[in-house]
Amino acid sequence: MREIIITIKKELRSILRDKKTFVTLLLFPLLIPVMIFLYAYMYDSEMENDTYLIGIDYSLNQTEREILSEVNLKVKNYASKNKMIKAYDKGDIFGYIHLKEDGKYVIYVNENSSDGMKVKGYMLSYLEGYNTYLSKLYLIGEDIDVEKATKQIEYDVVNLEGDNFLLNLMFTIAFTYIVMSIVIATTNMATNATAVERENGTLETILTFPVSSKNLILGKYIATVIMGFLSAFIGLVLTIISLFVVVQNFSFFKDLAYKLEVGSIFVSFVVIFISSLFIAGLSIMLTIFTKSYKEAQSVSSVLNILTIIPMMISLIGISIQKWFYLIPIFNYTQMLMDVFSGNINGEAILMMVLSSVFYVFFILNFIIKKYHSEEVLFGK
Repeated sequence: MREIIITIKKELRSILRDKKTFVTLLLFPLLIPVMIFLYAYMYDSEMENDTYLIGIDYSLNQTEREILSEVNLKVKNYASKNKMIKAYDKGDIFGYIHLKEDGKYVIYVNENSSDGMKVKGYMLSYLEGYNTYLSKLYLIGEDIDVEKATKQIEYDVVNLEGDNFLLNLMFTIAFTYIVMSIVIATTNMATNATAVERENGTLETILTFPVSSKNLILGKYIATVIMGFLSAFIGLVLTIISLFVVVQNFSFFKDLAYKLEVGSIFVSFVVIFISSLFIAGLSIMLTIFTKSYKEAQSVSSVLNILTIIPMMISLIGISIQKWFYLIPIFNYTQMLMDVFSGNINGEAILMMVLSSVFYVFFILNFIIKKYHSEEVLFGK
C-alpha cells in the first residue's frame, strides 16, 4: 500500500510541476458554461424572428388577426378538432387551439420540442393580448366586475408527448464536454506516466526499484483516475450552475424542467467516478506502448473522437435500448442525461456499473501483465 501511495504522489507532483498542462486540464471544463450560455443567448434572441402556422376551429375577428400577426403566428381554419389533430399529425401545423362550447380555449402543442416551445409562447401571447382587449371593452361599461375585467377568457395548455429537444441538446453538449474533460485529463496523465518517462529514459530506472509492477501500475492508475475525476467534478458543478442561471435569466428557457435533487446529484457523481475509472485505464492501455509524447497524444486522440459519438446519436434521435448501457463512454454520457432528465433507471445504472468494473478489471490485468514484459520497457 505504501508503494502505491508513493507512486500516486509522484505522478500528481509531476503534473503539478507542469503548470501549463495543469491549468489546461482545469480550464477545459469552463467551456461548458460558455457553450450553454452562448446557445441560450442565440436561441433566446432568435425567438422573435420566426413565424409559425397553427390551426383553429373558430372564426377570428379583426382584432384577433392583428394580435396574431404581432406574435409571429399564422392561422388556418379547420371545421373540427379532429381535422386539426390529423393536420398536426401530418406536420401541416405546429399546434392548434380548440374553442370549447363553454367558451374556454385549449392549446395543443408539443412544448418539449424546439418549435413547440416557441409556438406555445406565441399562443399564450395571442390569448393574453385578446384577453386584455376584451377587458378594456368591458371596463367601458358602467357596472364593472373586477374578476370579469381581468379575466375574460380561460384556456388550458395540453402538452403533446415528445422528447424535450432543448433539454436534450443542452445536456448532450454539457455532458459530452464533461466526459471529454475526463479523456483530456486522463490521457495527459497517462502520457506522462508512460510515454514521457520512456522518452526521458526514467522508466528503466523506475522498473529497477524494489516495487512490484502491480503496485507501480496501480499507483499510476489511481493518480490518473484522480485527475480525471477532478476535471469532471469541476465540469459537473459548472453544468449545474449554468443550467440554473439559464433558466432564471433567459425568458425562453424559464419552463425548462430538469431534475436537480440530492439523488440525481449523487448518482451523477457516481457516474463520473465510474467513467474516470474506465477512461483512466483505457488511456494508460493506449499509451503504454508509445515511445514519445507526440505518439501518445496521437494514439489517445481516438478517445476524443469516441466521446463525440453519443452527441451524434442523441442529435439524430436514435431510440436508446437497454444494451446501450453496456457500451463504455456512450453509457456515461447517456446516464448523466437520464439522471438530470428525471429518468433514473436502477437496472441501467447496474448495467453501467457492472460492465465498467469488468472492463476496468480486464484492462488493469492486461497492463500489469505487459509491465512484466520487455514490450513496455523498450516499446516493442
